[in-house]
Amino acid sequence: MRASHQPDPGSSNYPPPVYAVAEDRRSVPPAGVVWWLGSTILLGALLGALWWLLAPTGRLFGDPEVTTDWVLRDLTLAGLELAAGIAVGTVVALRLALPGVVPRIGAAVGGSILGSLLALGVGEGLAYLFGPHGREGVPGSSFVLQSLGTLAIWPGVAAVIIFATALVGLARRRT
Repeated sequence: MRASHQPDPGSSNYPPPVYAVAEDRRSVPPAGVVWWLGSTILLGALLGALWWLLAPTGRLFGDPEVTTDWVLRDLTLAGLELAAGIAVGTVVALRLALPGVVPRIGAAVGGSILGSLLALGVGEGLAYLFGPHGREGVPGSSFVLQSLGTLAIWPGVAAVIIFATALVGLARRRT
């Protein structure tokens, strides 16, 4: 080190910018948004496989030709999506006080929508590839979702839980 370049002992640059706290506490790193989006999408793939395995007329049990089991097939996916919506909504609701809440909510609810669609695709795709296959002349006997409104359960429940938690938190701050 040269004598003319001595470190400045009274520098006002402490802490160095590397260790300084971020100025904008409302932002969330892009990795956090990608994590929420990716984890909910992967959860959708898992739900689709579980739906295919656990539903009546699915892979493990049931007869695709029994018409009374067709509604249970849709209700199985509805129950799985309800559980996923409660789980995702609760985890996001517990993190409402952390910075970057708006991108996190958007990624979680958006990922829930994509995960719900992926669950449908994975479940029906596995049934198409590995069975069970319905009878050719009987519509509804193949492993497909008959009530498409089921796909709105997961993102809807997550959004309602987050909204209700935010309202309760807002009401507590006002009083």
